[in-house]
Amino acid sequence: MNFSLLEGFHSKWQDILVIGKTTERNGMKYHIVGMTLSDEAKLYIIEPYMEPESRNRKGIRNHRRMLKEHERHGYSYLHCSDLCLDDVHLKIQGGMGSPMDSDNYGMIQLFFDMMGAGWTVPEWLKDIDWENLRLLTLNIAEVSKLPHLTPQTPITITHRPNPIQHIIEKTVTLNVGKSRSFCFIDSHGDEVLCHINSVALIDVWKNTEEELNDPKLAEKFTPEQLKQARKQSYDALEQCCPKGMCYIGIEYECSKNYDLTFYSKQYLKSHPETHQGSSHFLMMRLKPDQETGTRGLPLKGCVIQTPVPSDTIKIPAELFLYHERVDEWTETIL
Repeated sequence: MNFSLLEGFHSKWQDILVIGKTTERNGMKYHIVGMTLSDEAKLYIIEPYMEPESRNRKGIRNHRRMLKEHERHGYSYLHCSDLCLDDVHLKIQGGMGSPMDSDNYGMIQLFFDMMGAGWTVPEWLKDIDWENLRLLTLNIAEVSKLPHLTPQTPITITHRPNPIQHIIEKTVTLNVGKSRSFCFIDSHGDEVLCHINSVALIDVWKNTEEELNDPKLAEKFTPEQLKQARKQSYDALEQCCPKGMCYIGIEYECSKNYDLTFYSKQYLKSHPETHQGSSHFLMMRLKPDQETGTRGLPLKGCVIQTPVPSDTIKIPAELFLYHERVDEWTETIL
C-alpha cells in the first residue's frame, strides 16, 4: 500500500442520494443502497452472491465439463434498463458487478459516505459475510442533478433479462443433406418438437476468400489494410479450421421460441488446446435466407465449429443447450 494507491480510491461526490430499500424475490433479498453523482450518476445495489462451483476439482477437464462449469452470473439487476423514482425517469446504461471485498477501500469509502448521508444498514444485512454478497454499480445516463426522494417514493425498475441458458445434452445424429425431427423435454416439463430442415458442410475458406475479394472492400480500405486483414483471417482459419476441412451448418424450426446450440460429440470429448501465434478466434453464425421454415415456424441456424473432412456424411452430435428468451418486466418497490 502507498499513498498514490490510496488517493486513487478516494472519491468526492457532488451529491449523494440514499435510497435504502430492500426487495425480496424467490427467497433472496436485494438492497438498493443509493446513488452518487460526480462525473456521472451511479446506482448501487447489494445482491446475494454464490461462488461458482469449484473449478479446481481433480480430473481432466474436457470441453463438456468446461461448458457445464461455465456458469453465467445471474445478476438480477445488472440487466436493468430503466429506473423511475416517482415521476423521474432515469435510463440505465450498463454497469458492472463485483464480489464485495474488505480490501476494496473504494467500496468501503462508498459505504461510509452513504452512512454519513443517512443510510442505515438493514438488520437482515448486518451479519451476512461479505463473501456472500456482491455490489452492482449501474451507470445512469445524462443526469446533472440527483432526484429528490422520500421514504414513501415508489421505485419502479424495468428488467430486460438476457436469455436463460438450459443444458439439455440430448444425443442427435446429423446426416449431411438430410432432414430429421426429434423432441426433448424443456425446463418447464413441456415436450418441444425440433425439426432440422438441413445439415450442410460450410467451406469457411471459400466463404472467407469471397468476402475478402468483394470489390466494395477496396472502396473502404487501403491495399495495406486489406493485406493485413487477409493475413489475420487466414491465420485464424489455419488455427480453427485447416484448409480442406469444413464446419457444419444446421437450419432448424422449433415448436417453442428457443435458440438451440449443437456441438459434435468429438468436440465435447476433446480437451482445450493452446494455439500458438495468432490469437484470432472465428465465431460464425448461420442466418437462414428465409424467415420461416417448411412447417411455418421461425427458421433459425446454428454452426458446429468443429472441423470435419469435406466428405463427411454423418456427425454424432448433441443438442447441448438451448436459450429461453425472457420478456421485459417491471418491478415496483415501495
